[in-house]
Amino acid sequence: MRKVLMMTLAVCMLLAGTAFAADSNAVPAAKIGVVDMQTVATQSEPAEAAKKLMEDKFGKERSALEKQGEALKKKAESLKNPKVSEEKKLEFIRSKQDLDQKTRNFLRKVEQEEVKLRQDMVTLVFSATYEVARAKGFNFVVDVTAGGVLYADQSMDLTQDVLTEVNKLYKEKKNDKSGKK
Repeated sequence: MRKVLMMTLAVCMLLAGTAFAADSNAVPAAKIGVVDMQTVATQSEPAEAAKKLMEDKFGKERSALEKQGEALKKKAESLKNPKVSEEKKLEFIRSKQDLDQKTRNFLRKVEQEEVKLRQDMVTLVFSATYEVARAKGFNFVVDVTAGGVLYADQSMDLTQDVLTEVNKLYKEKKNDKSGKK
């Protein structure tokens, strides 16, 4: 009986020691934050500046292409008359093909510029998110707009903090560029 009691006591102490050892090696709880990247991408100062830059850079050309398109539509209406010569119809087709080519080239230029601006914006947002998460002790941040997050407590929402940090980093970057010139 004494052996059984001693054996039971030894097993209990062994299990208790293992349990305490497991607790001391336990991984700390993850602190997870969420950011609405759509809000950051549309409401930040760099997003507004990019929109203005695109309008300034491509607005006139876009307007000119739209006017050419409207003129071609009017010309197309006049071509519905059966008395219109084949030469006028061929001229219209050439004009339409020319406008289509100009439009494709224009869209290609706009897309290239947008890709460059988007890459700069992504870099800025990731830097801001990293800084905010590090400063607030978050070790994992999820984009709410990417899906998968059905609920997040408001205390986990870092959107406004990231938006503020993006604007701050953008101003610093802008000042660095103007200081180098």
